[in-house]
Amino acid sequence: MRSRLAASLGYVFKQIGDDLGVPTADARSLVEAVEARRQSPQLFGAYYDLVLAVERDEIGAARTIAAEIRDRLNAPSPERWVASLESRPIGDQERYQRLLLPEDIAASEPASADFAAAEERIGRAMDLLDRGFPEMAAEIRALLFEVVIAAGPTERGAITFDGSSSYMLWGAVMLNALGQTNVLDTAQALAHESGHNLLFGLCANGPLIDNDDEESFAHPLRQDPRPMDGVVHAAYVTARMHQTVERLLESGALDEAQRDAAEKDIELHRRNFAAADEVIRGAALLTPVGAEAMAAARGQIAVPA
Repeated sequence: MRSRLAASLGYVFKQIGDDLGVPTADARSLVEAVEARRQSPQLFGAYYDLVLAVERDEIGAARTIAAEIRDRLNAPSPERWVASLESRPIGDQERYQRLLLPEDIAASEPASADFAAAEERIGRAMDLLDRGFPEMAAEIRALLFEVVIAAGPTERGAITFDGSSSYMLWGAVMLNALGQTNVLDTAQALAHESGHNLLFGLCANGPLIDNDDEESFAHPLRQDPRPMDGVVHAAYVTARMHQTVERLLESGALDEAQRDAAEKDIELHRRNFAAADEVIRGAALLTPVGAEAMAAARGQIAVPA
């Protein structure tokens, strides 16, 4: 993903770098900086905002975003893990809200006690994964640059969220401070959301499916129908949660209460995966990337290909 970002930025700067205030010599050093080290999700978000501004012929806005990209790449590499929404700069907050959540869902700063509890659960969840499924723990750390904790709407009947990811903010996830209540659920949420980021990376060269985006299908994790891409994502991350719980059970790292919850979660994941897989087998036009992802998911949950 970082290599693709560097190549794409290099192309943009080559075409209109002078208009953006990025001369050729500066463009070369910026592209090299992208390739040299791990990058913040905000850099990916700024790139997409830059391209969209250029497509709208908003050159003034594009020049401002190009300056942001330059500033981010010239600054020391930030090393963050868990952060509250409002601890981020104002511009970053806006981008998280805009790119990670649908327009009809608002996120806000969690209460300090809720943030502290969520941060503590995330730490304990990663410790649990380190003991019981170290490969998953390592992959989560490799995929996720930042876990942002926010508060979802709490009004009765309001649409809220448990977690959210976006290919435009690769390496970031937003978790609802009240979305998970225990360590096992938090471990699964991290496996789930990092799985979306993994699929985004696998799709850097093309989509999972060739279905029309306007087509909608039943979705096992949501009440409303979604495009087939969402169904494939749901199946994949459900299998990933199943794999995580199964490995934790096998490891002996769970206490008695966690084992009881894990057995129930495994059955739920099997049912949800079966529902999604039935839709995919019946209607998905899988690309080679999508077929490989689904084969891996079926292997994780022991379903015949």
